[in-house]
Amino acid sequence: MHTQGIRQEAFGELVTAIAAEEGVPARVTARGELDIASSAAFGIELARLIGERGPDVVVDVSGLTFCDARGLAALVAADELARRHGGAVTLTGPRPQMAKILRLTGLDRRFAPARTPVR
Repeated sequence: MHTQGIRQEAFGELVTAIAAEEGVPARVTARGELDIASSAAFGIELARLIGERGPDVVVDVSGLTFCDARGLAALVAADELARRHGGAVTLTGPRPQMAKILRLTGLDRRFAPARTPVR
């Protein structure tokens, strides 16, 4: 895979790596805690990414060790922005605890996991 850009950002206890390749959705890998301390900066970063790279974004959440209501709100806000521009935010790799939170809140229907690997 030829990657045009990879950028890593740290937001408190959350570290993200952003990979963008021409012709495929931007991919964000989140590791650590997506919570009240990191959610605002994370949401701003997703909004910037949607504006610069297009409305389809894949967020790999397999490295999240914690996600609170503010973290979920940041993901929902990014998805709403993406949908207004004709795309969507897709979550991949949720750990069992994150999958349970998504299911209990009904967000599992909004963030249906990708069925095939994203390049």
